[in-house]
Amino acid sequence: MLLSDPGQFLVNALYLIPALLLGLIAHEMAHAVVAVARGDQTPRLDGRLSPNPRNHLDPLGTIAILLIGFGWAKPVRIDPRRLRGPFDAALVALAGPLTNLLIAFLLAIPIKLLLRAGSFDLGLPPWRLLWVAFILNVVLAVFNLLPIPPLDGYSFLSALFRRTFPEFFFQIDSHRQAIMLVFVLALLLTSYLGMSILTVIYTPVVRFILSLPPFPIGG
Repeated sequence: MLLSDPGQFLVNALYLIPALLLGLIAHEMAHAVVAVARGDQTPRLDGRLSPNPRNHLDPLGTIAILLIGFGWAKPVRIDPRRLRGPFDAALVALAGPLTNLLIAFLLAIPIKLLLRAGSFDLGLPPWRLLWVAFILNVVLAVFNLLPIPPLDGYSFLSALFRRTFPEFFFQIDSHRQAIMLVFVLALLLTSYLGMSILTVIYTPVVRFILSLPPFPIGG
């Protein structure tokens, strides 16, 4: 998009950047808030309770989202030894994706009201920004819930089952870079072929949220 149509890329970026700031910062702050609430002050010391984008955004990960549709922020550093309960690390892992889903649910309410009124027009900048923010938060939630290291879905499973299956998680951790590389290459290849894995996963979630009350749309 950048090389083939720089103008359209710039327009897309103008809508994506505000949505990106909302989704990524809320995601990372949620991890930090839950970790601090459960006894680990490391995120507070690292400045991760602040909404300052500089404390959360990874430059390369942000550029990747703009260029190829997915990316990452700076991971929140936690010390599991300081957490109070045995399931606190799992709660910290879930906090980010669940926050993105909550944002998506809230954004869906005005979208559904506008759709029911027949006045939702993606050609209008406010409505397009609302839609982009809604879709991005669904994507961030779905993407991060995948059980692939170092995503939150894997961290959640690791926190719950590592003691039960230590050898399995040791093997996964030993090859986490290779696993992530294969996953990223698969995303790039399927996206290039017009068969995005993320689209297949998040589209049913979008439809499900839009079908929920209040003001359900479709089924």
